Amino acid sequence: MSSPLNVAVQMDPLEHINIDGDSTFAMMLEAQARGHALFVYEVGSMALGEGGTEPEEWREHR
Repeated sequence: MSSPLNVAVQMDPLEHINIDGDSTFAMMLEAQARGHALFVYEVGSMALGEGGTEPEEWREHR
């Protein structure tokens, strides 16, 4: 098996999605089941930094 990945996902606030029909949420569950670290950010939290565009805050989900 390959090494675990750090996966960043841009999406709407988790509290506002329909987890039964959201394909991004389903992919996140599968990535989590495979041992990958998940980080979620919202488009409103994006900022322009020295290295390019990056989220101001990462939320890790386990």
